[in-house]
Amino acid sequence: MNKIKTNKLLLSGDSWMANETNWFDEIFDYNEYVNLSVRGSGNKWIAESIISYILDNQDVDYVFVNWSGLNRVDIPLPLITPDLGESKQRTTSTTKYWTNIMAPWRDKESKIHIEEKIIRMMYQEKGYTSVKNQSLLNILALQDFLKNRNIDYLFCFAYDYTNTDFEHNHLTGESTTENFSTMGTIAKDNVLFKEIDMEFCLTPAGIDWGLQQDTNVFKDAAHLTDNGYKAWAKYMLNSHS
Repeated sequence: MNKIKTNKLLLSGDSWMANETNWFDEIFDYNEYVNLSVRGSGNKWIAESIISYILDNQDVDYVFVNWSGLNRVDIPLPLITPDLGESKQRTTSTTKYWTNIMAPWRDKESKIHIEEKIIRMMYQEKGYTSVKNQSLLNILALQDFLKNRNIDYLFCFAYDYTNTDFEHNHLTGESTTENFSTMGTIAKDNVLFKEIDMEFCLTPAGIDWGLQQDTNVFKDAAHLTDNGYKAWAKYMLNSHS
């Protein structure tokens, strides 16, 4: 399939999109792009980064988003808050965010950047139901915003939100790695997930695709190699109609 032609491309996501490889070049033929992605970001920041940019800049022709893990929590901070690591990068004209990049669950020894009981409380609920649903609501908020403004867009995902293989790690302690601590999955009949317009979503999700390849395309447990990203992007474009 031919690449999607556009003038100004706007991107956002977490570390998958904040990648020097520019793997989105395999999908889009553009004149210029702006990449708002910040490593470790959650879906709330990703959605607001796009919305805020478009409200301040009316010249966006196409939006492409790679959505993050469902268990990541973006905390809105006052704009006057001193920079907390990458919160400096997660700042729009209206809001500054700090993101909990590792779900602490019930482990009180788990170190998080902001020692606040309410953050830990968000992860106490079995299955992180509320956290995941808030993440999905941000996807829907951006989807509706872009549709209402008649802005062309596509979404893609680092992993399949309905693939329970990404649920076992942090909730059950079956693995010592923290790579999947901010992932988490939902049921296929989740009422919010069913509202995502899959016509505008590229598939398959990245990690799921990578696990099906005959050769190793992973740089680590949660990211692809440069060539892996490019091959995945080409596959998604060819699968898109």
